[in-house]
Amino acid sequence: MLPRQPYNGSVRKLVLAFDVGTTYSAISYCILDPGEVPKIEPVTRYPAQEHSGGNSKIPSILYYDLDGTVRAIGAEARQEHIIERAEDEGWMKLEWNLSANHITDDDIPPLPRGKNAVEVLGDFMQYLFRCARSYIEETHPSGSNLWRSLENRIEFVLTHPNGWEGPQQKQIRLAAVLGGLIPSTEDGMARVHLLTEGEASLHYCVANILASDALSKTPILASEDAEDDDGSPGQGVVVIDAGGGTLDLSAYSMALSPTLIEEIAAAECRLQGSVFVTRRAHGLLQEKLSGSRFGTSDVIQQMTDIFDSTTKLRFRNPEDPSYIKFGTVRDKDPQRDIRNGQLKLSGQDVAKLFEPSISSIIESFETQRKSAGTPITFVFFVGGFAASDWMFAKLQAYFQSLGISFSRPDNHCNKAVADGAVSYFIDHLVSSRVSRFTYGTECSVPFNPFDMEHRARQKEGTRVSEQKEFSETFAIRRYNQAACNQVEVGVMSYRGLLPKPDWIDTERNTSKIAEKLAPKRSTEGSTYYAMEIKIILLFGLTELKAVISWEDGVSRSVGYLLGHRFPAQEHVGGDCKIPSIICYDPSGTVRAVGAEATQEYIEEEIDDNGWVKLEWWKLHLRPRAMASSHITDQDIPALPQNKTAVQVLSDFMHYLHQCARKYIEETQANGADMLRSVEHTTEFVLSHPNGWEGPQQTQIRNAAIMAGLVPDTPEGRLRIHLVTEGEASLHYCLGSGLAADGFQDDKGVIIVDAGGGTIDVSAYHMTTAPSFEEIAPAECRLQGSIFVSRRATTMLQDMVSHMAKIFDSTTKQRFGNENDPAYIKFGTIKDKDASFNIRSDVATLFEPSAAAIIDAIEEQRHAATKTISTVFLVGGFAASEWLFTKLQNHLRPLRLDFCRPDSHTAKAVADGAVAFFLDHRVCARVAKFTYGTRCATQFDKNDPQHKLRASMAVPRPSGRTVLPNAFSAILTKGTVVSETKEFSKNFITEVVDRSGCDMITTEIVCYGGDSPNPRWTDTEPGMFSTLCNVHADTSKVARTISPRRGYAGLQFYRQEFSIILMFGLTELQAQLSWKEDVSASRGLAPRSPATVVFDQVVEAA
Repeated sequence: MLPRQPYNGSVRKLVLAFDVGTTYSAISYCILDPGEVPKIEPVTRYPAQEHSGGNSKIPSILYYDLDGTVRAIGAEARQEHIIERAEDEGWMKLEWNLSANHITDDDIPPLPRGKNAVEVLGDFMQYLFRCARSYIEETHPSGSNLWRSLENRIEFVLTHPNGWEGPQQKQIRLAAVLGGLIPSTEDGMARVHLLTEGEASLHYCVANILASDALSKTPILASEDAEDDDGSPGQGVVVIDAGGGTLDLSAYSMALSPTLIEEIAAAECRLQGSVFVTRRAHGLLQEKLSGSRFGTSDVIQQMTDIFDSTTKLRFRNPEDPSYIKFGTVRDKDPQRDIRNGQLKLSGQDVAKLFEPSISSIIESFETQRKSAGTPITFVFFVGGFAASDWMFAKLQAYFQSLGISFSRPDNHCNKAVADGAVSYFIDHLVSSRVSRFTYGTECSVPFNPFDMEHRARQKEGTRVSEQKEFSETFAIRRYNQAACNQVEVGVMSYRGLLPKPDWIDTERNTSKIAEKLAPKRSTEGSTYYAMEIKIILLFGLTELKAVISWEDGVSRSVGYLLGHRFPAQEHVGGDCKIPSIICYDPSGTVRAVGAEATQEYIEEEIDDNGWVKLEWWKLHLRPRAMASSHITDQDIPALPQNKTAVQVLSDFMHYLHQCARKYIEETQANGADMLRSVEHTTEFVLSHPNGWEGPQQTQIRNAAIMAGLVPDTPEGRLRIHLVTEGEASLHYCLGSGLAADGFQDDKGVIIVDAGGGTIDVSAYHMTTAPSFEEIAPAECRLQGSIFVSRRATTMLQDMVSHMAKIFDSTTKQRFGNENDPAYIKFGTIKDKDASFNIRSDVATLFEPSAAAIIDAIEEQRHAATKTISTVFLVGGFAASEWLFTKLQNHLRPLRLDFCRPDSHTAKAVADGAVAFFLDHRVCARVAKFTYGTRCATQFDKNDPQHKLRASMAVPRPSGRTVLPNAFSAILTKGTVVSETKEFSKNFITEVVDRSGCDMITTEIVCYGGDSPNPRWTDTEPGMFSTLCNVHADTSKVARTISPRRGYAGLQFYRQEFSIILMFGLTELQAQLSWKEDVSASRGLAPRSPATVVFDQVVEAA
């Protein structure tokens, strides 16, 4: 990451960046606090979004009613009830604002009556501004107070395609005023900063990749003259921002350092973004389905929309067919390759749809490579269109043939522009840019028959620093003095054969100068007034600035270059999670994992070849002692024959490891070399629900070994680190910076990690920064989001499987208000039946999960040793607006601060697990259960409990009588344990044969009941479970034990030992200690499934 200095301003300020795209738009922001290092954050929650991976973008769609009033924007405009109402009331849907030689105005939806494009952009910006405000208020502790401190000190960075110029930039500024972002004043205008998408992407790459260790160690070309560093060519980098509408290419040089950057070729902009692939697909579908019942315009458009959102992104091999899943199992037409509601397309046909876009990128790159004076060594591919694996593979093959490193550095390809725009404001890395055209002004010159051309003073391709000025002196003649009161000059650009467009009128009041002008006489005898002016162009910034100067001084008049067309990406938000799905063939071989298992052709393989599709398989690993009366093994999809849950977990871990390797190789400079250097030293941090204990942790370790993550050696096992999801989420909240204000002195916080299977609730408080202690036993409830889907499956009796899948992926995430209808879009537009609907019934599906969270929070509040002040909600299920609102309504009356601090709610655990390894913030934890061992205790005839068990009394060799089934607690539930604290208890064994002392073996038992002092294992047998088996080789000391005489002179041997528990780490560790002459020795217990030993009885000392 790019090292940044603390913000040196005197007051807090907010930087908001809007990337308004052709198809999708994004927001990023940074709160600048004096003395704090700036951190860029994306807005990842918008109204009506359903993606669980955290979504950094929303569709650039607006609905207007007949009066020109905005009725829905973004993801809200895609809700079924909005579409239904729009059809009924004649609303107008707006998307795509483009122009190019291969697209006409007729191809773009018209504007509403009485609305121009600038007003539409203003409405959209206003919506983005509201979304940003809502996100900041919900995400940060005391968010409303934070916003009030920032709302009058907001800097806006607005991006636009490389090809946009003055008129478009001026329109952007006007839209910002219309949208209420700024007032229409000079001070207001100064708070709007315009930036090309190419330069924004460059800043993103520098901040996230170019400043990395891997690239910093790469040699950079330097001049032979070591003293002339400033003029030496640097390492050439091209950034390709492949968006929805435009392909923006920018070339830069890094002279000896990644942070000294100059543009080395004029920026390129081509209108061949991803929407044009979709547009060509529309034509292909029309041709393929012409004359069939599926060839109507509405069905073709439905198929086109599905192609755009799924098929286009999944395409990666022209040898494989592609599918558009558009209907139900009833939709079939073998002649048109339609089966079970799926249209099959030839992979070669789909590949042809991409070719014009790929060719445009290569052509633009070659143009830049030829004009750049520096060799190009790196090419970075960002933007939503960069998510296409086919595009990446084709371009990778091309650049590799040139010996150029090519990678996708973007962890969320479609937020590079928004994040980079904030980085531009903070870091301002580019020191010079290249003019794309020739600039000058139209003027009159003395007649010269030998010189017919007027040349502008600034040439195309000139490299311009931010401070460099270009000027030319002109004379203005007027025939009366009053005409000299205003000077107006048109600044123009020349583009070869194209018309000369007038950019801006730069005006300045020169009336004071005019008053001093003396009249002059022309050769014809007429009177005139002359004034010398100088036109100065400052081109080094991201906007052209024009200045007029005259003899009495310089007065600056700034003209802004603006626009209303932006690039966008179709891969909304980027997804940092994949489905936990695995497909096996009948032989038990893995055939598809994750998102690959959701592809249409996999469904055909499952039907045709008997493959098994596994979902929810992780629940097979759950502790049976967990409170889960609402789910049994029969409710979870069965495992394939000859496959255990541990083997399935191993297969999935193996796949994740492969994905991680591929991602690092593609995104990091010299990624393959870097991976080879760390493959034998990689540390793995594996998270698990709060309720999982030793047996489950052992299974996770075994799965990691089976998957090949580490070898089955002591050293290999040490490279596996386990952490609860609750503690990982705490580390994420701390590391994200968004939740820092929520951790107050002497106050507690609760982290609610709402996931797919479990709800994990943990409570902490800060002791001495940066250390934290757990202050209540962690809670784990099996009421995650999949149980909402399970209840939906029960509710839906017809077309259960198909509709439940759609409910899980869309309806469940979008549901936010029980007073609004909810929809499951399951068929084609021709499938209608008014007798079936889902409205407030959806709320009942969520209620048990919400109740489980509230119950767990209340339990933690009751058990916590500190007062709880803040509750953080993270995890994929946290994306549910209804769940957030329900919890908010419960917690606000309790005066608890409640927020979602997660920039990507679904990646809190993974990021936090890494932070756990790096930062290790938690120094003490609370025992969730009571831990001890089964033992025998000496019979006491006066104890009522002993009298009840008198028939079970057993005589021992020493002559004493003991009762079995006793439980000796070593560590009780609710005890706060530091990482170094040990808990121990003494025990003895009596054996007749000395060899019985060669090995000490005992169990560590977990009690999960409610009794504060459990004494007997036979009263609540279901509450006791064996956690692990502890053993130690004591054969050496056994030979030194002296025999004793017991009952009736019986010779026996007595061995004394202690069981020691260390609970402060994320895994329980157990040890044994025993006496060995005068010294003590300890053997560490292996973490393995317990084995009960019956040939000796352990007795409490």
